[in-house]
Amino acid sequence: MIPAAEMRNLLATVQRRMRSEIGAVGKDHGGRLRVCLVYPNTYFVGMSSLGFQAVYHLLNSDARVVCERAFVPDKEALAELGRTGSQLVSYESQTPLQQFDVVAFSVSYELDYVNIARMLRLAKLPVMREERGDEHPLIMAGGAAVSINPEPLADLLDLFVIGEAEETLAPLVEAVVAHRERSGVISACAGLEGVYVSALPGRPERRHVSDLDAWPTHSRLLTRETEFAGLFLVEVSRGCGRGCKFCVTPSCYWPLRWRSAGAVLRSAREGLEHRKAIGLVGAAVSDHPEIDEIARRIVGLGARLSVSSLRADSVSEALINALTRSGARSITLAPEAGSERLREAIGKGISEEQIMDALRRASKAGIREAKLYFMVGLPGEEEEDIAAIPALVRKCVRTAGLSRVTVAAAAFVPKPDTPYEREPMLPVRELSRRLRAIRDELRPEKRVRLGVESPNWAVIEGVLSGGDRALGAVIAAAEEKGGNLAAWRRAMREAGLSPDEYVGQRN
Repeated sequence: MIPAAEMRNLLATVQRRMRSEIGAVGKDHGGRLRVCLVYPNTYFVGMSSLGFQAVYHLLNSDARVVCERAFVPDKEALAELGRTGSQLVSYESQTPLQQFDVVAFSVSYELDYVNIARMLRLAKLPVMREERGDEHPLIMAGGAAVSINPEPLADLLDLFVIGEAEETLAPLVEAVVAHRERSGVISACAGLEGVYVSALPGRPERRHVSDLDAWPTHSRLLTRETEFAGLFLVEVSRGCGRGCKFCVTPSCYWPLRWRSAGAVLRSAREGLEHRKAIGLVGAAVSDHPEIDEIARRIVGLGARLSVSSLRADSVSEALINALTRSGARSITLAPEAGSERLREAIGKGISEEQIMDALRRASKAGIREAKLYFMVGLPGEEEEDIAAIPALVRKCVRTAGLSRVTVAAAAFVPKPDTPYEREPMLPVRELSRRLRAIRDELRPEKRVRLGVESPNWAVIEGVLSGGDRALGAVIAAAEEKGGNLAAWRRAMREAGLSPDEYVGQRN
């Protein structure tokens, strides 16, 4: 334990959060495999991740394991760590990460890679894999980002869980318990399905669960300090059968699988013991073949219903009515492109009339706000496609009778294992020009709010998404230099690398 006097702010924050949580697990460390599950972002972001919570529950369900959590400290606590030279500690027992047998990162986003290096440094652990020995914990990672492409982190981490973790964790724990020493564990894990060992040759294979109902996936830890503070989240599906050319979901989570209505409702009933609202999570919730029945029965239980992004061509009257009865004020759709021509080209396959129809029906039922997601810089995008985005937004406001539309616009980033994986990104200057054109067109619209993601950071995301092992040292160097855009650019320049090598035109 670290003396509280040295880390007063950090420990006070950790202890306050632990007191207000529902579902945290406390176990004695004696004789157990000690795992620290780390989300490489803040507590607020990490506790919004259903996958992170699912792995925490699975590991603590094993009697041989004690699993605790760690997050990137908030700004004030981060400064305190730097000032005192203290170590990063876990939440449940405030144990330094150095003292765990395994440090396991749950990684959803490529831009969090720099935080992996930061947290290893804050834990007083060598950042690079080759600098660690048997006296150090095993360092591993899983999650969507590394399941798509683990190579940029391969020189930092020992091994990766590739794909869905449910059926991989038990044999992985068995291998670690049987050997404990890093070298023995790494050799034993080399033959495990769904595990990729960085130091050994081989192609990572993603593992998928065949029966979702056998693995209930819903909120396991509840806190008010999260994006979904008032919701109990329930996963209704994995994968997607739509096949949009830019999206990793069909390949990363193939095949498309639905949770049965009975399984969803069992989770919902459990959630109602703690929260009054149930949030349904999936790539396309409205595509679920039993969604009308699920929605009707959840509302019938006296719960409020919330759903993630919907498909405009599968939003039913029953689902809209259930959302209206739940007091929903907003509906979220992702047209992705402004013109019907470009939506068809990228595989989105929804017409303008379907978008308008979904919004009109929602407005008629009393849902007068909408959030719309768009991408800029898609392959084949022309000037008229850019102009079509504000035109579509204006039509949504005026024709559908909406009181407010929130528009989220981001740059297209090519992802591995998608039809667009080798398509180039537009230069930052051109992306900025196109985003600025959309902003200028929508500025006079009083009922429209526009949020634009940084094209500069989109390029870094693209580099990491499709990158190779040459980026491991770049990630570590960027973290040392501060982790900002200037740090990334300098780290790549010093490594003799250019972003264009990863996001420019490739054969």
